[in-house]
Amino acid sequence: MAPSRRSQPDLAFSDRSARKPLITTSAIGAANRRRVLETLHRLGPSSRAQLARSLGVNRATIATILQPLLDSATLVEGDPVAPSEAGGKPARPLWFRNDGPWLGAVHLSPDFVVAARIAFDGTIHEMHHAAYSRDASAEEIITCLHQVTDGCFAGEQLVGIGVAAAGMVDTSTGSVISMHLTPGLNGLPVVALLEKRFGATTLIDHHPRVQALGDRWFGLGREIQDFASVYTGEALGFGIVHGGEVLRGENGAGGESGHTIVQMDGALCRCGRRGCWETVATLGWLRDRAAAAKLPGADTLDSRGLATLVDAGSEDAAALLDLYARNLAIGIANNEQILAPGHYIMHGDACTGGDAMREALQAWVTRLAPERGHPPTVMFADDPDQITLLGGAGLVLSSVFSTQA
Repeated sequence: MAPSRRSQPDLAFSDRSARKPLITTSAIGAANRRRVLETLHRLGPSSRAQLARSLGVNRATIATILQPLLDSATLVEGDPVAPSEAGGKPARPLWFRNDGPWLGAVHLSPDFVVAARIAFDGTIHEMHHAAYSRDASAEEIITCLHQVTDGCFAGEQLVGIGVAAAGMVDTSTGSVISMHLTPGLNGLPVVALLEKRFGATTLIDHHPRVQALGDRWFGLGREIQDFASVYTGEALGFGIVHGGEVLRGENGAGGESGHTIVQMDGALCRCGRRGCWETVATLGWLRDRAAAAKLPGADTLDSRGLATLVDAGSEDAAALLDLYARNLAIGIANNEQILAPGHYIMHGDACTGGDAMREALQAWVTRLAPERGHPPTVMFADDPDQITLLGGAGLVLSSVFSTQA
């Protein structure tokens, strides 16, 4: 029997496919409420007066914007705070309710699926994980998907569920189009499966874009309007944020930066093309190079292990780390030539390399990127393991409080 279905009635999702000529009054209201939520995530618990000052509006306007958020219990008032020495009424700071309704998040990877139930403030209250092999059938993957989502969502009041999926996705059908590493994911109707099971609106997007939403709502991108969220490891991908909005092609196209060609006659990529960025800047390439250099533990080496060898005085490891950083920087510099976000938030394997990798990567990005007076900034994510799940929550928030006409 499917778990009970309880969805949040007070918050409406934006139409994902509609094209309206003008921004409606309701869309303006949703956009303003989104700005309030983003401001709270940046400032922490804040009074109405503080929010009004930060957003540049008067108290009557902020009261109008806040009321639907209070009515839906998205925000709650805290205990009164004593006034300053200048006097005045005690302020009651506003913050997110931490006992539901919930934001559901799912990360569907080539090797595992993780689900989490998350509060509006980004606190993860429940999380479940299940692993599968890369030759797993669709039925085995669905069993794992149901196992972890039942553990997090069954009987809970959900605003919605946001899914980060590896591989190419079609946001209009809610399915995975293709995943080279795990063919059992191909064609998987993720949205239909979860909406049928939980009765909550479900959204799916490409993993790096959801990761970027995690950075935007809860991570290092909270105060940056333009940045790229970069996934590194067995695959490569960009989630691009421009003007505070995540860029995506029609029906979720784009973001497959790992398959941009950096060497016309290069190595054969698993996608069938030659010379993709992934052929020279992923863990597979790194381990092949490490084996050729006879480095210890080459078959499982990653940036953390490579940095450890560098610290131990290995010149071969130092040369390989520098080459890995250079090859990662090539893709970043190419993106900077086209979109110039100016800030790159790194996730995945590169982050495990610590200061040695960050400094080498920053040096190569500075060298290879176009000169505009100051180089692009490279940052390593604070919590790269959880930011994708938080991005699933951000996917729900971005749709509920859409700024799109």
